[in-house]
Amino acid sequence: MNNNKHEFAEDSFFISRRKFMAIGSAFLAVMAIPVGWFASKVASRNDYIKSRSAGLYKDDSIAKLRVSHANPAVEKYYKEFGGKPLGHMSHELLHTHFVDRTKLNS
Repeated sequence: MNNNKHEFAEDSFFISRRKFMAIGSAFLAVMAIPVGWFASKVASRNDYIKSRSAGLYKDDSIAKLRVSHANPAVEKYYKEFGGKPLGHMSHELLHTHFVDRTKLNS
């Protein structure tokens, strides 16, 4: 008789339930750390955005000039150089154009 033991390909990948649970719980613990860290960063960023917005609204409420068209510097620009608001010269000088640079090789 032949006493050779045959091995199946699946046998090399087999792990016990106990080992699977240990690996799974370790993986879960490692993945839970970044999730908690990320959640705290998002919460702190939201707090920053809310406080920044509140500060800007407060500054705006006490400002003497609240609209750009009433600003003397803007009025002077249009009188001396820019022509009229929404005119060709103002459009050329004040507006920017988007250039997609993501595909440049640099």
